[in-house]
Amino acid sequence: MKKTSNRKLLAKVRAFSPAEQRAARATRIKVFEAEPYGWIAYSESGTERDYHLFCDPEIKHLACTCADFVYRGNAEPGYECKHVSAVLKFIARQYLAYEYDPQLQVTRAA
Repeated sequence: MKKTSNRKLLAKVRAFSPAEQRAARATRIKVFEAEPYGWIAYSESGTERDYHLFCDPEIKHLACTCADFVYRGNAEPGYECKHVSAVLKFIARQYLAYEYDPQLQVTRAA
């Protein structure tokens, strides 16, 4: 059996893409529902800065007021800043906790 060095093992570990890095950082962001619509995502850095997110009616995707989304989101279709990732996770948790009914899923599939 051939031994592999630590250096070779580390070389095999692939680096995370920028999108994966943003999604990982999204777990540290607190999200709340905004009135009358949308969501508020607080800054990851702990400053009292918050960003408003809403569903853009033209493109049917979430839009964020952070600089990252404003500058990159309009240029790259499907771009998600870390605040958008955090809100999508928040929506999914809310759906699973309050609206998801496994019995309805079985009924729809049949």
